[in-house]
Amino acid sequence: MRIIDAAVNPSSTPSVRRYDLDWIRVGAFALLILYHVGLVYGVYDWHVHSAHTFGWMREAVLITNPWRLTLLFLVSGAALRFMTLRRTPREVARSRFERLFPPLAFGALILVPIQSWIEARDKANWPGGLDGYLAWMGREFSGSGLADGLPVNHLWFVVYIAAYSAVTILLWRRPGLIDRIGDWLERALRGRRLLVVPILYLIAIRITLFPFFGLTNHLPLDWYNHCLSLGAFVFGFAIVGRESIWRGLERYRWAALGLAAVALPIMMLQVWHPGGRAFLGIPKAIVYGVDQWAVIAAILGFGSRHLRNRSSRVLTYLTEATFPLYLAHQTVLVVAVWIIRPANLPASVEALSLIAVTFLGSLGLYEVVRRIGPIRPLWGLKPLDGRPWPLDLRAWRDGGARYRRRRGLLAVGVAAPLMALAVVLVAAAAYPDFDNATQFLSELGGATAQAPIIFNAGVFAAGVMAGLAGIGFGLALYALSGARVSGVITAVVFMLAGAGLSLSTLYPWPDPRHMIINLGLGIQLAPLLLFWGLSGRRDLPRLKAFLLATFVLMAVLTLFTKHLVFPGTVNPSNVGWWERAYAVVLVCWVGIAAWALERKLRDPGEAARQTPLPSGLAGESR
Repeated sequence: MRIIDAAVNPSSTPSVRRYDLDWIRVGAFALLILYHVGLVYGVYDWHVHSAHTFGWMREAVLITNPWRLTLLFLVSGAALRFMTLRRTPREVARSRFERLFPPLAFGALILVPIQSWIEARDKANWPGGLDGYLAWMGREFSGSGLADGLPVNHLWFVVYIAAYSAVTILLWRRPGLIDRIGDWLERALRGRRLLVVPILYLIAIRITLFPFFGLTNHLPLDWYNHCLSLGAFVFGFAIVGRESIWRGLERYRWAALGLAAVALPIMMLQVWHPGGRAFLGIPKAIVYGVDQWAVIAAILGFGSRHLRNRSSRVLTYLTEATFPLYLAHQTVLVVAVWIIRPANLPASVEALSLIAVTFLGSLGLYEVVRRIGPIRPLWGLKPLDGRPWPLDLRAWRDGGARYRRRRGLLAVGVAAPLMALAVVLVAAAAYPDFDNATQFLSELGGATAQAPIIFNAGVFAAGVMAGLAGIGFGLALYALSGARVSGVITAVVFMLAGAGLSLSTLYPWPDPRHMIINLGLGIQLAPLLLFWGLSGRRDLPRLKAFLLATFVLMAVLTLFTKHLVFPGTVNPSNVGWWERAYAVVLVCWVGIAAWALERKLRDPGEAARQTPLPSGLAGESR
């Protein structure tokens, strides 16, 4: 691959970090946040609106609309080019996947539904509270809800970056193709043609493609956007190290700025004036294309001239923070509008408040997540301390990493019963006149409870924790005794039980569907399964005796509560206490067993003899 030789011109090699591109990227994302705040006051259809709307926002958005995203795609393409240095196409593709897929999945499942739910509350009077949110999630991710695809909202940009990265890597794999593209661009963009040729291209696609395709942000059908944004992405990728182009941008930066200064008011006038769409909209498309490239060229030119070597601690911080801020900002903004709007603040005060809350709220989230190693990849951040990416299977098959994961999952098993107990105590305290003797625990999250969110949210979390703990039990069984079958069955039983607990909160008592909680009763079999898996270990007599006793005790309680023996012993005046006794045994043994197994795994002798992980557990394979 032909990249300008550093020995000939050290400043031109793409191995030298281009701080100007970092500054531009940070600035463009900051403008994006301001733009979205502006949409709250616009006349366009957006997720939520302020009580104040202004017609002049139609013209105001044109200050950044034509070029902001195109510039981001161009800079993103250049950033990908730097990743190709000293890496193979396979390594670059893997790096892109690791960086983009976890945040996209996390955003689509967690961040975006919050926005959608608030929008549904605002526009369709959807119910509020945890119950309303969970009902919305059920609708959003039902078969009919997913018929048009997974909702991604502002994360469409991440989808496009992933797709464009894949296309560009394929082009890069073709020997010499990117070099030939770069050579052609150097010849085509000499002198004043650096301003003229891109403008002609942008005008051409605006006239020929935009009337038919528009801007959909829907990947399969967004052909105008692909010609625009993918073109910018490949352009940015190809011109890294092409110093003749960068020197040209520096030379014509003032001319480009002058063109933009002339084009912008004309473009605003065309939007405002009824005759702006005359002659099939061609004059409007021409002015739009001029403004689009003129601003981009001016920004790139001034950036290259003045910021190329300007590093700072602030830039280093913001460069890492930018992607998490992008992920968080729209959700924070939508929530902020929903909370602040009822105060009926003056428009200026409200707008400043939204800007401050969005920036500071997103920054606060970043400050939290960047310090929590396991969730950093979900926000597009590299793991801490040289730890592997979640999808780096080779690194995760390391024996030491397996050992830490098993212990960590068992620690979740210790915490789950404590959390369940705390939730019940707090929920009962928030339920005046709750009668432990006659009322079921599920009523703490039912229609008669004053704060059902406490119980339902806690049980949902406890269900998730139970599923994770089950994986830990299965891994521990295999590590300690090589028991594959009992390990897999134990993990499955726990995951089904956890799913039953979590799903039951979607249908609070007395909804008949609440009885999906009975899946949790499968944990009754888990002590016997663990005993079976550990039967070959003679150094765990107390744990095995505890497991057998737990199984027998739960069986006895089942016989009583199901009226299979001594009918009438359990009756409406005491059924609550029987349920609590059963629940205490059902839940607490999990924490005790997890603690005992975690201590055994902590033993240095056990750590040294860790058994390879079977393919049936936790998705890992040898």
